[in-house]
Amino acid sequence: MSVLDSLQVNFRLAKALIIHGKDRYLGATKTALAVEKIYRQYRTRSRVLSANESAAMLHHAHRDSADLICSLCLENGAIWVKFAQFLSCRADLLPFEYIVALQRLQNDAVPANFEEIHGQIIESWGVNWDTRFIAFDVVPTATASVAQVHRATLKDGRKVAVKFQLPTAKALFDQDSLVFSSLARSIAPLVREIDIRQVTTQLINMTLEELDFHTEARNLSQFRSHEHLPGILIPELVEELSSEKILVTRWIDGQPLSDYLARNPIRGKVILKRLMASYIHQITQLGVYHADPHPGNFLITEDEQIAILDYGAIATLTAEQRVHYSNLLMALLSTAVGEDANLGALFIKAGFHSENPSTLLQITDHIIGDNPAGLSVSERLSDSLYKLRKSKVNIPDSFVAMARVIITIGGFMNQHDVGFEFDPSLIAA
Repeated sequence: MSVLDSLQVNFRLAKALIIHGKDRYLGATKTALAVEKIYRQYRTRSRVLSANESAAMLHHAHRDSADLICSLCLENGAIWVKFAQFLSCRADLLPFEYIVALQRLQNDAVPANFEEIHGQIIESWGVNWDTRFIAFDVVPTATASVAQVHRATLKDGRKVAVKFQLPTAKALFDQDSLVFSSLARSIAPLVREIDIRQVTTQLINMTLEELDFHTEARNLSQFRSHEHLPGILIPELVEELSSEKILVTRWIDGQPLSDYLARNPIRGKVILKRLMASYIHQITQLGVYHADPHPGNFLITEDEQIAILDYGAIATLTAEQRVHYSNLLMALLSTAVGEDANLGALFIKAGFHSENPSTLLQITDHIIGDNPAGLSVSERLSDSLYKLRKSKVNIPDSFVAMARVIITIGGFMNQHDVGFEFDPSLIAA
């Protein structure tokens, strides 16, 4: 399927859904056609340009297209922002201009007016809600894809973060999940590096979980109950004030990760290595991990602890999955892996399967034998997933979700030129 064919499919889809999504889906179609026009003009004009002029024009095409897509996702919100956040961490898939533009959506969503969320407050806390607080800032300090956060001080002096669900989040999600599922089916043939349908399903499910703050409260309590690596900070839940659409936690002072990295490039390398080590520890030793690791969900405190925020999505692994995935990670990511690594047997034990059983037993040569030297952690894992799909191996959803998290962290490590020497002791049983 060509890009134009895909756009025509998307146009017919958008036309069919206009009655439900109104201008949101018309806007998506217009954006897709505008992006196609930008690259069509580039292809036409670049034929008569010098190499330098062609490269400069391609840079502008990437930048202009990325800005259009960024504006569309920001306007549509919810799952559109989630998908943009996912892509913003995938420097292995997208040109640099897209990464820069999409990263703006990590902390640049449109907030609701306080009057719009006041009904949620009265429903949860009653008409005299303000007597619970010494101070309450009605201007949000941050706005994400489905929620916004306000700073407040409780009557007992505790400083808290109050997270409100955006009033339109649920209705828009119901519309967008259908559109994204359909778009994923038409785009999938154009994107071979990742299973776009599998990733889209995971993002839809993750966003659905985030729309019930009871779930996030349970996730936070579960995650906080584990012993994490030194330097990792988990906020404390204020359970008595939390409800389906409001979540209250202790306030943590700190800089957003992206800001910290920009201001502290040397120390930032240490922070990113610690963050990757924490995620490998979560996955392989705790069996529960934070499943939404875009940079907007990390704060760096004054004493350089990493505060992990937003628990709308965490993932759990069974004891059996933890053991099998740990063994696979050790084999796939360790630079010490040799040709004799029995990857095929590890894949079979971990629940991978193929129509041809011999494929998995012979997979070692595809994954390791021709693996280019010098790849980063995220590149090695991405390359392995690509080769598995190319060999028509069915990959468990739980492994893809886990791999996506490591690839995401590894992606912005690559952006900041941070190496990570895989340490097998991180996943020792």
